[in-house]
Amino acid sequence: MDWNKNVTEALINYAHWINNNIVSFNNLDFEEFINSNHIESRDFIYLDPPYLITFSDYNKLWNEQEEMRLYNLLDELDKRNIKWGLSNMLRHKDKFNNILYEWSKKYKVYNVKSNYISRFDNSIKMDSREVYITNYEKDRT
Repeated sequence: MDWNKNVTEALINYAHWINNNIVSFNNLDFEEFINSNHIESRDFIYLDPPYLITFSDYNKLWNEQEEMRLYNLLDELDKRNIKWGLSNMLRHKDKFNNILYEWSKKYKVYNVKSNYISRFDNSIKMDSREVYITNYEKDRT
């Protein structure tokens, strides 16, 4: 990303928003984070885990077991009426995330239009299908 006036302005606006809202940044295992915080139905949880079917340095510790652990946690949050959103990759190059596909059938799935280049392998993500999955209806207004 090129640094320009718009990026500077967006960063300043983001800093103002954080200063005027209750925001928490954490560096914990997702399950540890959920279990160590009092999460209520008025809260919203956003998760952007490593993608099971893509390649990058931080994906090395992510596997099918971690993927299922995350989905089980999201199912539990759904039972508690806690809204959440999940970014993930359904298809990338010649790989398809069947686990994600089957699990996501019970939730709302939105396609993410992306036309950016992957920093990892410098490839355009035209042969990929990125999705945003939620357990609530997205407001269209």
